[in-house]
This record gives sequence, structure tokens and C-alpha cells, in this order.
Amino acid sequence: MQTRLVSAELQLGGETPHEWKHAAEVAVSAGIAASDAICGHVLGYKVAADSHRDAVDALRVATDAGTAKHLNALLEVKSAQSYGNRLPTKADATRSVQHARRLVDAATAALEK
Repeated sequence: MQTRLVSAELQLGGETPHEWKHAAEVAVSAGIAASDAICGHVLGYKVAADSHRDAVDALRVATDAGTAKHLNALLEVKSAQSYGNRLPTKADATRSVQHARRLVDAATAALEK
């Protein structure tokens, strides 16, 4: 999760929308990995359901609504970034990387307990 976040942050420093798209895609992956780590550590399981809502709800139980909102924000852009043709603005990609950073920080803190 940490390596993915670093990769996203490096791509965010690029100058092209293709680099920003990659940053956003990798940020989504880092955020999901962080959420899985938190749920696995705190709840004893990670969510493997068809509904993204289930993952957000489980993270809310494992942490709080503030942390879960970061996963929700990443999941809202997941399809567009991973499968869509639209290239994000740098501001869009920056928001995704920031959400991922919050989740990775939360996972790091949870795993240290």
C-alpha cells in the first residue's frame, strides 16, 4: 500500500494528463489496499462483496465516518479512472492521491495498535 502511494505521488508530479490518470488509478489501488488492511486488522476480515457500499460500511465500523469517506471518494472515481477514456485534471488526480494518503496513514496507525 505504501509503495503504491509513493508511485501515485511520483506520477502526480508528471506534466501530462496520462501521468495524472495513472496517479489516480494507483491512488485508488493504494486506498483499497489500506482499507483492506484496516478491516483485516480491526475486524478480522476484508470485504469481498460486489457492492462498494459494503466495503465503505465495513471501514466505517472499523474506524469512523471520516476515514470511510476517503474510501468512498476513491471508489466513486474508480471506474472512470480505471476503465474510462476521460483524462483527469491534475486537481482531480491530486484529490485522489490525498484520499489515498489519508487511508494509508489510517492503516499505518491501525496496524501499530
